[in-house]
Amino acid sequence: MDRCKILAFASIFTVAILLSACKTAQPVSVATLEPERPEPVLPAGYQKLAPAPVDSSQQMLAQTATIFRGLLKEVRFTYDECAGPRTHYVFSDAATLAGTQVQSQVTVKVLGGPTPYGTWIRVSELPKLALNSEYVVFLRNTDWTFSPIVGNLAFRREAVAGREVLINPAGYAVTGWGPGGPLLSANPVSEAVGGQRRGYREAEASQQTPHASSFLTNPDPTIRPASGSPPAPAPAPAPARTEDSAIARAPSLAEIRKSELFERPAVSAAALHNIPVFSAESLVAAVRAAAESARVDIGGRLTLNPYWRCWSSTPTAKPGLNVRSTVRRRP
Repeated sequence: MDRCKILAFASIFTVAILLSACKTAQPVSVATLEPERPEPVLPAGYQKLAPAPVDSSQQMLAQTATIFRGLLKEVRFTYDECAGPRTHYVFSDAATLAGTQVQSQVTVKVLGGPTPYGTWIRVSELPKLALNSEYVVFLRNTDWTFSPIVGNLAFRREAVAGREVLINPAGYAVTGWGPGGPLLSANPVSEAVGGQRRGYREAEASQQTPHASSFLTNPDPTIRPASGSPPAPAPAPAPARTEDSAIARAPSLAEIRKSELFERPAVSAAALHNIPVFSAESLVAAVRAAAESARVDIGGRLTLNPYWRCWSSTPTAKPGLNVRSTVRRRP
């Protein structure tokens, strides 16, 4: 066999190997800096129900188990290796406005707060609520990772110049309900909760945002993942903890009040001038009408624990994932 034939045969053989490799190649995973964490421990017989986007009124209401009213009287902090740091908003004197009945005390566990490592995890996309304030809150009937509140639908009730006003976590007044969910005032009428906070001890001073690898696969589709920050070094392993265990370094309720982390901001009466504000009763009536029109039921299993995924699990990222540092404001 002459030299040309040998080279031609070698080229064909090489191409065949490459084609074979292309056919059998598997998707390449993107490793995170943290080890993969286990799935949440579920109660016996518990069946997960996947969360879905909340881009429309229909999607929001279809995933709403209950709309309740309650007074936020206490904030607690816990930590778990799977659930992560949690801020517990403890509502008392709770009453159901629509959907599944709630007990007189309801605890809403939102991702964020102090950790055993002396750091503070803050997720800017999640709502921060004000102590000693009455709220109207929509809670999920699906499972979740970051927050049980449907699309950040938690509205603070205020009385201004003889009118009842509902204010969303970003400080905008609710003026109605439409196909995309709640309608808001053009401008804020109040500061966001915690906007004027003062630090306490070392925890607030060492505040940090979870790094991008924690959210690469976006386990909760209602929250856009954050990115753009350099990854933080993985902390040293902590002793094993039971679920919802207390944290020795967490602030006391007195320190929380002093720091104004959850201070109730003032409402501008001037900013509310000529705005057609909604009361809680008007909101619930509009929501019921929207649910009936969309042929969805408000109700189902009330899911108060983060059973969907561990907060920073997932060793891979889907190709082409849309990663953004902020979310479109969903009132």
